[in-house]
Parts: sequence; structure tokens; C-alpha cells
Amino acid sequence: MQELTPSARLSAWGNAALEGTVSLDDAADAIAGAGGAAHRFLGLPGEPSGVNVAYALGRLRADGAVGLRLVLPRPGDVGGLPGPGTFNELALLLGEAVLTVGGPPRGVLAGSSEAKEASGPRELGKAWTVYDVSPDARTPLSLRDAEFGLNEAMREATAVLTQLDVARWEPVAATLLSEHSGSDAPCALPMSSAPKAQHVLDGALRMLRIVELATQSDGAAVTSVEADTRRQVLRDLETAARRGLEAACSAAVR
Repeated sequence: MQELTPSARLSAWGNAALEGTVSLDDAADAIAGAGGAAHRFLGLPGEPSGVNVAYALGRLRADGAVGLRLVLPRPGDVGGLPGPGTFNELALLLGEAVLTVGGPPRGVLAGSSEAKEASGPRELGKAWTVYDVSPDARTPLSLRDAEFGLNEAMREATAVLTQLDVARWEPVAATLLSEHSGSDAPCALPMSSAPKAQHVLDGALRMLRIVELATQSDGAAVTSVEADTRRQVLRDLETAARRGLEAACSAAVR
């Protein structure tokens, strides 16, 4: 199964925990991911040291947070970040951030830490850091709009690449044109998530996988114009896929 990024897991499972459809402990286990290494939250107001994920989610809920929103910024595309500038710069460097919905506006960024298990070996965990951020009144992208964006990006890419006869010389483009992504199974959101959220997530991850494969080279473009067109198509697909992933992991539970 393809693994969601740490911030995507925090947003998806944290939302379910804040809503009360999964326990805080179950959400913490899901957020830890396949590795299961210890995660700690730093910077929570009133907490002089790091706390575990379940406690942190409980604190955020007690402080008025009703949800979490995933943001996946890229250079030139930081519209989902609220500020201040220092937080935005760190989020851009990481490529992901989580923002609280409701309560005092806070942002959460993931960093690496080492956690020592009882057996002795040291393994990599996450040290989440909580920041005060600026209020953000913007309305997040809805699942419906994210799904429309994914479908529109795929249609436009198919039309452009078909016109260029790209599939003739680029196998990955042929995969894109047939809307298949290989054999990876989709990630699973919490059972309480809306069915449309899972559908949008599947489409976004499929598209990101296509873009990942296609950007490993410039393909076999015959001319520089074809190569530039291909790169622009892939950028548009990647943007639509990020928006879909953000919406799917930020969506409220049923």
C-alpha cells in the first residue's frame, strides 16, 4: 500500500480523532505509520516539553480545534499558507504543513527526531512542532471542486498529449492517456471519511505516481517545443493532484 506523507496522515486521522469517530490512541497509531516510531509534539502552549500525539490531539480539541487542514506548498504556489513569513518559509522547505481549523490559529510542521526503544536500537520518529500562525479566512477547496480539477487536468493533458502523439514515443504518457497508474494499491482514509474523499485521494495519488514516473526524464521528445509542452502538462497535473490530496485529507468526516 502506498504510504501517505506524515502531514497527510496527521490531517486525515487527526480530523477523525477531533470529530470523535476514532479514538485518540488509534489516530496516533495511524499517524505514526508503518514504522511505528515514537512521535512527539513540541511547542504546545503550556507544555514545557514534548507530548505524545494522542495527548496533543486532545489538547488541540480542548482548545477549540474542530479540524485539521493539509497544505502542500511548492515554490511559486504558497496560497494555502497563512503566514507569518517565517512559518511559510519552513513549510515551503518541508513541502507540507497542517493548519488547525477552529480555536487559536496554529500550524504544525514535521521534523525528524530519534526515539530510543526499550530494546535498545534507535529509530527515526517525528518531532512535530506547533506554531502560532496568522488567521486565515479563506475557504479550503471542496472535495467536489478538487475532483473537478483532477478530471479537468486529466482531460486537458490527454488532449494535448494525443495531439502531439506523445504516446508513440513516451511509455509513461501512454499510461497517462489510459488513466492507469500501475499496481500500487491506494491508501486508506479513516472509515469515517466521506466516500468521495477516498475517491479523490485515489485519483490524486494515481496522478502523482504518473507525474513521478514521467519526470524522471524528459522522455523522447522530438523537439524542444514538445519537451516544454510535456513539462507544462506534468506541472499542471502535479498541481491538480496536490489540491486533490489536500482536499481528501482535510475533508470533514461524515
